[in-house]
Amino acid sequence: MRAPLWLLLFGAGLPAQAVLDVVDGETLYEGGHLVSFGNELQREESRRAGSARSADPEAGHRFRFTSTLAWQYGLRHDLQVGVAVPYVDVEREFAGGQEADAGIGDVELLAKWRVKRWDAPSVAVNAALIAMVSLPTGDDDQRAAGRELEPEQQVGSGGVDPAIGFAITPEPGRWRFNAAVLYRCHTDTDGDGDRRGDSLFAELAVGNRFWLEPYPGPFMRLDLFARFHHERRDRQDDVLLTDTGGSRLLAGATLAFRPRPAIDLQLTGEVPVWRDLNGTQLDVDWTCDLSLGYRF
Repeated sequence: MRAPLWLLLFGAGLPAQAVLDVVDGETLYEGGHLVSFGNELQREESRRAGSARSADPEAGHRFRFTSTLAWQYGLRHDLQVGVAVPYVDVEREFAGGQEADAGIGDVELLAKWRVKRWDAPSVAVNAALIAMVSLPTGDDDQRAAGRELEPEQQVGSGGVDPAIGFAITPEPGRWRFNAAVLYRCHTDTDGDGDRRGDSLFAELAVGNRFWLEPYPGPFMRLDLFARFHHERRDRQDDVLLTDTGGSRLLAGATLAFRPRPAIDLQLTGEVPVWRDLNGTQLDVDWTCDLSLGYRF
């Protein structure tokens, strides 16, 4: 799989679930900065509706590598804003050959408003509203063999795509729980008739700081999570693509290490445990991420 050297140096194939500290209830302190760099590698395999097995070993597979540089800022003690810039490399291999597309993806504007915080001895609970808008900076018109690639093969969506969500994060003692939901609406801003299906994301996670030294000493935390994804069917040239969209449930784990307060390292892996697809399509086989963060 092709990837720029600077991505490989940071562990191409080991990413972040998008961007650090977005889909949870906590916010940065006022005036605080968080710069993060995440790499995600996802392998997809051809599968048929209602089947956990490959539809056809010869039908092919796809690797999607995404590297994201993000900056977030504590505008107030309860409000953080930011921007994320992804680089996307998508490569599909099948019996008839190969299709590849790579480039800057859709830039994402981020905002999180912590609407409530509860404090008690050894316990804190944060709840926040999350808003995102992706801008159509990525190319969504790439072609191969004289035809336009389908929306899921493109590095951009071609639309201004807003998302809204909510997260609540209780932290009793060494434990950390997180529940979040996020809905994204996809649009066809450039009017070419191509539109990805709207999507819903939900997460339930539980973590434990199994190694915790007195501040500013290091800590490690292991999170176990379940994530639900649902996507509606895509459109291409104003035609509904029947072999797209569906639902899946994934299970995974994140190992978080903070050697000192300013530095975050997170390693994540996840696999599907249930899926309900529309038709026969390429769908997630596994995903792994590595995220690096620096706070100041």
